[in-house]
Amino acid sequence: MRGVSRRGFMQVATMASVGLAGGRGLRALAQDPVVDVERSANHMGYEAVQWKAKPFPMRHVRLLAGPLREMQERDRVYLYMLPNERLLHSFRLTAGRASSAQPLGGWEAPDGELRGHFAGGHYLSACALMSASAGDEPLRQKANELVSDLARCQRGDGYLSAYPASFYDRLRNYQQVWAPFYTYHKIMAGLIDMYVYCDNTQALEMAVRMADWAAKWVEPLSDGEWARIQLVEHGGMNEACFNLYALTGEKRFRDLGFRFEHKKFFDPLASGVDKLAGHHSNTNIPKAIGAARGYEVSGDTRYHEIAWNFWRQVAEHHAYCTGGTSATVPLSADDGEGWHTADNLANQLVPAAQECCCSYNMMKLSRHLFGWTADARYMDYYERLLWNLRLGTQDEHGMLMYYVPTQPGSWKTFGTPYDSFWCCTGTGVEEYAKLVDSLYFHDENGIFVNQFVASELKWPEKGLRLRQQTEFPDEERTSLTIELQRPVRLALRVRAPYWCAGVTLRVNGKPAQASTARGYVTLDRLWQSGDRVEVALPMRFHSVPLPGAPSVRAMMYGPLALAGLMDRNELTTQMIYGPAAPRPGSLPDATMPEIVAGASSWVEKSGEPLHFKTVGQFTPMELRPLNQVMNERYTVYWQVRDKA
Repeated sequence: MRGVSRRGFMQVATMASVGLAGGRGLRALAQDPVVDVERSANHMGYEAVQWKAKPFPMRHVRLLAGPLREMQERDRVYLYMLPNERLLHSFRLTAGRASSAQPLGGWEAPDGELRGHFAGGHYLSACALMSASAGDEPLRQKANELVSDLARCQRGDGYLSAYPASFYDRLRNYQQVWAPFYTYHKIMAGLIDMYVYCDNTQALEMAVRMADWAAKWVEPLSDGEWARIQLVEHGGMNEACFNLYALTGEKRFRDLGFRFEHKKFFDPLASGVDKLAGHHSNTNIPKAIGAARGYEVSGDTRYHEIAWNFWRQVAEHHAYCTGGTSATVPLSADDGEGWHTADNLANQLVPAAQECCCSYNMMKLSRHLFGWTADARYMDYYERLLWNLRLGTQDEHGMLMYYVPTQPGSWKTFGTPYDSFWCCTGTGVEEYAKLVDSLYFHDENGIFVNQFVASELKWPEKGLRLRQQTEFPDEERTSLTIELQRPVRLALRVRAPYWCAGVTLRVNGKPAQASTARGYVTLDRLWQSGDRVEVALPMRFHSVPLPGAPSVRAMMYGPLALAGLMDRNELTTQMIYGPAAPRPGSLPDATMPEIVAGASSWVEKSGEPLHFKTVGQFTPMELRPLNQVMNERYTVYWQVRDKA
């Protein structure tokens, strides 16, 4: 990291946040009230479909001490580290305004064709989400100031970007250009989030003007011309337009969302046909999220089928044991990050696998499908991604990953504070700013406890406060304490995970009879203030075959993918940090270790919590949860052959 040691990095970050907070620091900031304006992120107004289960507003959920809180705090420090002047630099130059700020590097460099995607998009979304999930008022003000400065860079016709509009001339003329509408979507989404979570009406007005510019640009194109242009990545433009319709009721934005439908990708999905092979993964997941929003604002059941079929195909037929998806085969950024044959990942154990953006976006999509159905399987999948590919992809200093390698012998690599700004940097700062958004849902009759995370929930309409205390997954249990202004009858629904050997509940120390439906164990009763529910979540080992190679297996403990520790010899800071372009770590001579054992009898606990070791092998190996492995080569898959 240029000009600062690893220890110095954290000191500088902490001073930056404390300075902006008036000297109170992060612990004080966590208690600050946020402006009470958060709109429902999935029911903004003009909705044709209501969710069966709805999320609580993020301002009503707070993280308590634990691994998720630590990630949130590291993310918050990083957001404070980035000065507005540097974020604005390329926007100002593009608008013909002066800027003496030091430019950012990587994908935000002044000559980068995606410049602005992070500085004017992901960053605003992350600040807006953090202000809601952590009550961070100074960060909200910092983001509001950024919006005001961006408004001065917006043209009279509504165009706003950190690169010139001539990029769209190249797009129209089928000339080489990276992905201008991808970046445009990120900026629109950031502005929308600033309105939804921070009540910034100027941001909404700017997003409306941006959409109007896009509509005017698209309008003269024939269907054939538009289909060809859509072969270039355009992100979730459909989702942003549907969200604008939901906020404003202006049908022109709903129509624009329909116009951005990518028929080549959607038509097979509408028919339930898996033709994902050959498609770039994260280019297309945002389109499926847009289909989900299209269904919600229009009631178009075709869009429902597109979103549902897509989730089913990816989660059930194109995912590793972690829940992650995408692989670069061969290793080339221009020839990968895609899906291959369904149910066959045999040749996809590669360094450039499991793009972190894919995990972020699949979690977003899972959230929609859970809202429609209240079916626990979507939260089971969400949990796999949360514990395996969100935890463990942020280092101790808040730096983020691009790929999570699956090739044995690979290691994790991270970006740097001012010279990376990959797409996964952007989705990462958003993810760790909204970790509370799916912990709890509700319907008219009760609460869904979706994830086992130390946290506190307020439900003002019921006069209820729920406090979840747990050290999961270090411990195989959680407890829920309910405080009430008056006795309330409601259903407390606790997810019964697929990996659990059997959920048991005790209320105030006594065994409780509960019903089970759609993956939730439910206690429906009249609750008194002080009632305490203890939930036992016994975890078990279970091995998972690699699709297409049944003798290649991963070992899981509960929802955790276990990684075999190989060594850290010869790994240097330069191999782990620093590339301007994402670089997965691997060695050409990496080989998959072999296990001789039954399918699920070759791993046992090794004393300390979440420490494991192989059993009965010629060369013993230690195992840890993948999310704990840093600065070390590892394997998640083994070649397993039965004993003779």
